[in-house]
Amino acid sequence: MIREWRAVEGDLSREHQVTGPELAAMSTRRFLTLISTLSGEARFPRAWQSTPRRVDSPDEIARITGIPAQ
Repeated sequence: MIREWRAVEGDLSREHQVTGPELAAMSTRRFLTLISTLSGEARFPRAWQSTPRRVDSPDEIARITGIPAQ
């Protein structure tokens, strides 16, 4: 998320009228709620989907890929 912070801040400002100081003081719960309600036009969800992740757990790999763990 840190890598895409400009997209996060821009999306929250554009879609929810959140200012920088408000974002800095925001609770985690509120932040996650606002992020989860971003529209399909928002930049952050697209950037997040294309961000590679390191996954070590066979169960997590199965969940992401849809291929059952063996």
